[in-house]
Amino acid sequence: MSGERSVFRSIFKNVSVLTLGRIANALCSFIYIAVAVRALGLSDFGLLILIHSLASTGSVLSRMQSWQTLIRFGSDSFSSDDTDLLHRVVHFCIRLDTLSAAFAIVFGLVGVQIYGHTADWSAHVRFLADLYVCVSPLMYSGWANGILRMAGKFHLVPIIDSCAAIAKTFGVLLGYVLHLKLGYFLFVWAMTIVIDYSFYVYYALDILHRKFKFRYFRAFRHWRWQLPGMWQFTRAASINQTLGNISGHVATLVVGTGLGPAEAAVFRVCRQIADGIVTPAQLISPVLYPELVRMRDRQDWRGLKRVTWKMFGVLGALSCVLLLLSAFFGSTIFRFLLHVHVHHTSLYISIMLLAAVFSLLVIPLEPLLIVVGHVKFLMTNRTAVMAVYFPALYVLTRHFGLAGACLSTAACNATILLSQMLGVWFFYDRIGKAER
Repeated sequence: MSGERSVFRSIFKNVSVLTLGRIANALCSFIYIAVAVRALGLSDFGLLILIHSLASTGSVLSRMQSWQTLIRFGSDSFSSDDTDLLHRVVHFCIRLDTLSAAFAIVFGLVGVQIYGHTADWSAHVRFLADLYVCVSPLMYSGWANGILRMAGKFHLVPIIDSCAAIAKTFGVLLGYVLHLKLGYFLFVWAMTIVIDYSFYVYYALDILHRKFKFRYFRAFRHWRWQLPGMWQFTRAASINQTLGNISGHVATLVVGTGLGPAEAAVFRVCRQIADGIVTPAQLISPVLYPELVRMRDRQDWRGLKRVTWKMFGVLGALSCVLLLLSAFFGSTIFRFLLHVHVHHTSLYISIMLLAAVFSLLVIPLEPLLIVVGHVKFLMTNRTAVMAVYFPALYVLTRHFGLAGACLSTAACNATILLSQMLGVWFFYDRIGKAER
């Protein structure tokens, strides 16, 4: 029990630290989104959101979940100072991210051409979108993020997030004062991504160099090296995570196609408000996974199960409070952000918060299934759900507008939660027996 209490203290301490950064980010986002809408108008702001979503979709599609691979195969060697093995694992993850970066640009450019033609974008807007795609490889700091999480340097994350958010806020305020247009605001968004990525890589390399005398470019010497099961784990984890991460960007693009850029902006902001409300609780995910890996390495299967269910109970209670919060303040937050009145925003935000709550309750279940070796189940499950979600989203959006888009998103997240609960129930008795 003392071990479990120690795990809980570590989790909530690190979540508290991460929350500070997210609070600063949220405060800044209230400012820069509101100012950007005033500067550009709702339609051009919608274009900015759609262009960012296209680049993000290319980035997400290409991502190999190197941070999960790094913690899964490198946590023990990091703790035991096994320099040779850790170097090999980190090198493998760096090579994964390099390949992901190349494919991010390819996917992004293809996406811009297809979507820009479908949405009848002008040549100027398509050109801006092509330029913005160039920063898509920097939207993912996988191996670097993994090093910070594995080293327990969670206090660096709020520093990085705050610096990027403050830079974006000042950039947007300058654009508003000077009456600058869409191209400038895309530049501000792009520079924020560059700043964020640069900080993560700098701190990760500093940690590795101080402790293990690490050299970055040595990663490209031995392309074929991998531990048994390493590639299979990475592939399954990446497909599962990619489908989860891409759903929000694709949903925004689908709404933009069916209803227009202004409605896409409303949908995105409603989703952002809902996600923002549950953000402190969502921060448990990057903290919980390394802790579960350490418990698995110690063969503490009983403690691993108990921690998972206790976290599920905490998040369940918190979800009820968040739903009440949305009912009273959701519409007010929306009007403050966009400075426009849109009918039924309280309904849209409440539905999106319900969807976010379903995703929140998945947080303790997914790491448990990954840690005990059932990542293939997660991949198959999410693939099946998304194969139904995207067509349903398009049909419901065309027939019922934003309400249809929100309802289909909530139904998708509820299905994922239910299926993962069933998966945990099915595999529960095997934990600690089949996977050791």
